[in-house]
Amino acid sequence: RAPPPGVDAAGAPCGDGFGAMPKQEVGSTKWLGNKMKAKGLQKLRWYCQMCQKQCRDENGFKCHRMSDGHQRQMQLFVQDPNKFMDDFSQEFEYGFMQLMSHSYRSTRVLANTVYCDFISNRHHTHMNSTIWVTLSNFVQYLGRTNQCKIDKTPKGWYIQYVDNTPEAKMREEQRKTMERAELSEEVRHERMLAEQIANAGEFQESEFTELQREEGDAPIAFAMASGSAEKGKSSSSVAGSSVAASGAAAAAAKPKAGNILEQAFEAHSKDGPAAVREKDAKAGEKRLSAVERIRLEHEASKRRKVEEAPSSSDEGGEPWLAAGLVVKVMHQDLNGGKYYRKKGVVEKVRDQYTADIRMVDTRDLIRLEQEMLETVIPNVGKAVLLVKGTHKGRRARMRAVDIERFCVTAELDDGTVIDGLGYDEVCKVEG
Repeated sequence: RAPPPGVDAAGAPCGDGFGAMPKQEVGSTKWLGNKMKAKGLQKLRWYCQMCQKQCRDENGFKCHRMSDGHQRQMQLFVQDPNKFMDDFSQEFEYGFMQLMSHSYRSTRVLANTVYCDFISNRHHTHMNSTIWVTLSNFVQYLGRTNQCKIDKTPKGWYIQYVDNTPEAKMREEQRKTMERAELSEEVRHERMLAEQIANAGEFQESEFTELQREEGDAPIAFAMASGSAEKGKSSSSVAGSSVAASGAAAAAAKPKAGNILEQAFEAHSKDGPAAVREKDAKAGEKRLSAVERIRLEHEASKRRKVEEAPSSSDEGGEPWLAAGLVVKVMHQDLNGGKYYRKKGVVEKVRDQYTADIRMVDTRDLIRLEQEMLETVIPNVGKAVLLVKGTHKGRRARMRAVDIERFCVTAELDDGTVIDGLGYDEVCKVEG
């Protein structure tokens, strides 16, 4: 009796009947449809890591498990399961850390974000074939092995890559060495300055005093010493003549001793009081130490700067307050800091430097000086008032804000564009 269609004489399915589905030809419509279905990611539970085969549905995965090739792979796995799981775990860890070092090297990122980027490759090693059951277990493992810095937040686990390569360690060691060298250099410099200051404080220069003579003192006479006694009479005669000469000089000078006050008065009138004061000042400068001279020079330079600085009014510069301006309170101690950095509107200007401010939040009315207020810079397109400069008092519109240069650009009502206005030259207008 003949076998049924699709089965040979031995009972195995054959390709001529209806029992076996033939494979589609390459390039056919069915082949293209299967390729399009297989494109992209599929469910992980229908993936066989041992065979590296992805199934599209549960029925296909069931048929794959019953196939002879899968059974042979499972027999190999049963012989040494730890070896296979360790290999898969190492592959998963290596691929994950490669992605971290290339794409997230210096950023703190959510672990789930990195995992989604990792599994976007359909040929990646799946986590269900590793020793880690969940992603949290794997993240904690990375933290224990010092491969990543981990941080648990309400959003999940955050990780940051730790560079443990020899080159990174060498760069870190060089950086620490440079920091220690700079610190030691600063310490040595500070110690040297301290020693110099201490030495300057201990050192005292010699004080020079003027020769003071009382009225009636004898004139000063200088006598040269004679030669040795071995010269005999000649030396004694020379000594006698020198003594006589000195005595004659003293006798000639005695009548002048009584005119010391007259001579001092003549010298004082000749030099004048200004010259005397200059001499006294020079003598005082000689008596000053090095530290005192430096201090006096510093104070003199400060006085010169203060004198050269342009004079400003006692109230704090050019007045800029006007009714309708939106200002910010910068008084930290007013009412315990309640209004600090809060905005208010100028209702009335009492004088050029004092105004009544109506607070925006609490509607309180306070009176403050101009120096306790600050201008407010509005958003682009809002109305402002020019409070300083040549266009003071004119309204304009904000066009741009340059944060790096601390200035703004405004456009007047007539279309004139003014660039480079400081933050204190414009202020927001209510409404």
